[in-house]
Amino acid sequence: MRRCICIHWRPLLPLLLLALSACSDETGPSPAPPPTEASWSEQVAAVREGESTQIIVNHQTIDATEFSELTDGCDGLLILEIESADLADADLAVLEHCPLLKRLKLGAPVGDAGTEMIAAVPTLEIVNLPEAEFTDDGLASLATLPHLELLRIHTPNVTDAGMAHIPEIKSLRFLHLIDVPITDAGLRPLYGITDLESFYLDGSQCTDEGLGELLKALPELHFHKDQLHLPGDPHAHPH
Repeated sequence: MRRCICIHWRPLLPLLLLALSACSDETGPSPAPPPTEASWSEQVAAVREGESTQIIVNHQTIDATEFSELTDGCDGLLILEIESADLADADLAVLEHCPLLKRLKLGAPVGDAGTEMIAAVPTLEIVNLPEAEFTDDGLASLATLPHLELLRIHTPNVTDAGMAHIPEIKSLRFLHLIDVPITDAGLRPLYGITDLESFYLDGSQCTDEGLGELLKALPELHFHKDQLHLPGDPHAHPH
């Protein structure tokens, strides 16, 4: 029987993969309330002191001055998640001082120049850019990441032509596109990615017919459109 969430339980993947999925066990216990979030400066200090390898900020907006603090003593950082950031592309040059970074979530309007800065961190396995603005050129930059397994992006500026860069990500297993205005033509480059396990598509211009063709090409793919399975999906589960 196929599992609802198609993942390998690697140390850095589970929490984000669960966040991407709309499948859930409604009979399970209620989640515990989130812990109190440490401040940005406290989390940066913990990384510098070797007490932590992650910075996760969900309830603070990080500006360029704060972000620049990663320049000093944060070379051991593995996970960086910022829900809201007031940053320009040039500010992302700081990421070169985090050479071991594996997981990045950045809620900022990342453009093409910003994706070049992100692509300069070759250790990245997870990239989540929920407020981005980059174009096809920016997607080409992200496609050069040699270990990228999960890509989650929002951008209104990637086209069907830009989707040709997705198969260049040889390690890709999980893909989530949010309000990326592709059509059925933009799905065709995915047909040959036989290692793709999960594809979520929210707010596109794709038709059910085009998506049905994708599922014919990749019959084992775990797929959701706008958080729902397609009618007739043999792998559909109740939500």
